[in-house]
Amino acid sequence: MGETAATGTVSLMATRRTVLRTGALAGAGTIAGIVALPSPPATTPADRTVQGADPPTSVADWTDETISDEEATPIARYQYRSIDNGVDDFGDRDAFVATAPINVVLVPDEDAEGDGAPLERVMSVLDEEGWLRGPEEYTRYGWDRSDETFVRQEGTAAETYYGTSGRLHVRCWSFEGVVSMQAHEDTGARPEHEIESYSDARTAIEAIFDAAGWRVSPDAIDLDNEQGDHDGIASVITERTDGEETTLTEES
Repeated sequence: MGETAATGTVSLMATRRTVLRTGALAGAGTIAGIVALPSPPATTPADRTVQGADPPTSVADWTDETISDEEATPIARYQYRSIDNGVDDFGDRDAFVATAPINVVLVPDEDAEGDGAPLERVMSVLDEEGWLRGPEEYTRYGWDRSDETFVRQEGTAAETYYGTSGRLHVRCWSFEGVVSMQAHEDTGARPEHEIESYSDARTAIEAIFDAAGWRVSPDAIDLDNEQGDHDGIASVITERTDGEETTLTEES
């Protein structure tokens, strides 16, 4: 009985990443494969309770009303795909069609330095979580209002490279110091990836960045981009500066 209880405890504590990797092992079906596979890194439970904070003053102007125009803020409201493979005018809005809504907006420390900052500040959190950059994925674009052009995904990461058994997956764009993230949960890779949930992925991203010490403001900006189980409201995640205090407002 004691052994059974212990096994049950381990199962309850298993993270999503552990489950995905276990599924991959079942497909391999060899003891040698099990021995060769390294232990998965510790990951943040997706059901971690996140204490919501008031949005920072830097985004106050964006929280008072619905944002329905991508020219109004640096936020990319959608990710897009090109209608034709041979598109050569990336400023032609008629040559692209929206495929999925932006559901997380991240504001890294404005004083961050180094190559790729501020996007690199965001991606490094996912690195620490054990996610992989540049996974197998489709090419998507975000609208950059400053240069009036569509920009190919600038930062991407996922729990696994192929997502054979499903995975959490994000694409990011960094415009004017603000990072727009499209977060979703994929179905299994065969016959092809489809999106299982936007909402669950947003919740998981909130938990990951909260655990990393960032300030999470759930349901902060109305981007007017409802789709699937996404309600059109993006969460805002802000990098805390040293000594900054947070005002807690709600749980999510």
